[in-house]
Amino acid sequence: MYGIYIDRESKRSVTHQVCQQLRRLIESGQLAAGTRLLPTRVLAKEWGIARNVVIEVYEQLTAEGYLEGRVGSGTYVASGIVPSPRPRNEPSVSEQPIDKVTSTEHSHLIDFAAGIPDQKMFPRHIWAKYLKQAAEASVNANHDYGHIKGDKTLRSAICDYVFRSKGIQCSSDQIVIVSGASEGLLLLAKSLASRFHSIYIEDPTIDITRDIFQMMNYRLVPVEVDHSGMRIDSLASFAPGHLVLLTPSHQFPSGSVLSIQRRHQVIRMLEEADSFVIEDDYDSEFRLRGIPVPPLQTLSPSRVIYVGTFSKTLTPSLRIGFMIVPPDLTDAITKMKDKLNIHTPAVIQQALSRFILDGHLERHIHKMKNVYKKRRNVLTERLHHLFGADISIVGDDAGMHLQVIFGPQAYALLPWNDTASYGFRVEPSSNYSISPSCPPSSTGIVLGYGNLSTEEIEEGLSRLYSFASPCKDSS
Repeated sequence: MYGIYIDRESKRSVTHQVCQQLRRLIESGQLAAGTRLLPTRVLAKEWGIARNVVIEVYEQLTAEGYLEGRVGSGTYVASGIVPSPRPRNEPSVSEQPIDKVTSTEHSHLIDFAAGIPDQKMFPRHIWAKYLKQAAEASVNANHDYGHIKGDKTLRSAICDYVFRSKGIQCSSDQIVIVSGASEGLLLLAKSLASRFHSIYIEDPTIDITRDIFQMMNYRLVPVEVDHSGMRIDSLASFAPGHLVLLTPSHQFPSGSVLSIQRRHQVIRMLEEADSFVIEDDYDSEFRLRGIPVPPLQTLSPSRVIYVGTFSKTLTPSLRIGFMIVPPDLTDAITKMKDKLNIHTPAVIQQALSRFILDGHLERHIHKMKNVYKKRRNVLTERLHHLFGADISIVGDDAGMHLQVIFGPQAYALLPWNDTASYGFRVEPSSNYSISPSCPPSSTGIVLGYGNLSTEEIEEGLSRLYSFASPCKDSS
């Protein structure tokens, strides 16, 4: 209520924190003279504090002249307080936290970052064993850069893994190891630049992929996303010299799945234009309801360049990804990788190959699916409890993030990029839009839950609700 945030671990008392924030609300004019404050019992329940504390706050501010009690009526903001002028460009009290808490004062900022897996549950002891074995084996090995496509054992292990888990049939010669999916996309942009100058890209989409192709001088052609993925039906055909970039199994940030009708339409249009689609399959392993969605690659191996990563299934710090390249493009991409002298550390590749071959990757994925499913359920239930009909949660039950779309426009206008002083951080959906006019799907926020415990999720949503509560009160 009133946008009051209580830092439970601050050295300042709760009474001091609430008094200070209410003073600023009154001094700024956001609580105008004559405004009737809510009863102490209601605020105590809303803020999760003792009623005596709220009574003490009211008495303190009454003594200071900010409030006045009216017998039988309640407590009101006193008259005669001239609102303090704000310097130009300084946000109003509702646009910034009332009682700002610096990062040094706040013991724990809860970051709803999307795409970050649980770092605490990474099997570090098992990984350390394989890493040690690979390092020791390398002592007597030939210390060259290794094959430009990557370690042959790892490529073979990935080949078997993607067949078991995704139904992808390919040879190890089609697999190219890269230092993360970002490097893979950069390599593709460079390798294909002689044939292609533009790219159809989802709008909204992750800023990394957008920026990579833009920096490589590709013209971006944004295509709106709806509940069935990229709106392929809005295009009559693919123009010559255009690539396509899709996240068909779990679009980011909307969470939508590209429908089978649109998948077939993409393949048909690619064949007509003699073009290729880059399939960014960043987290399809974590489908939390039903069975995994088959990759687009399985429909047309000759037209789809598949990009996978271990940053989501294991940890971003590995910096290992891979591409499954159509045979017609393998030589061009391999030669460009060799020309740029791009290699992935051999020891890490060898450790990862044994990790996969001994079954640890799939065991870890199976375990984490249950963990993420529980966290998603906690997140969705708590969101509905706090915001009710004011929000809708969109996207497939998959991955490590969800998107919240707001009903009342007032929520979307809040400064979601500046919430750290409330003890949490989120990304507004509009951050991922390409077109100047944001589609309806951009009037919300993206909440990642991969690296947060259920306790952190609940506390983070409490802080989020406190930040947004002025809109809730006025809706």
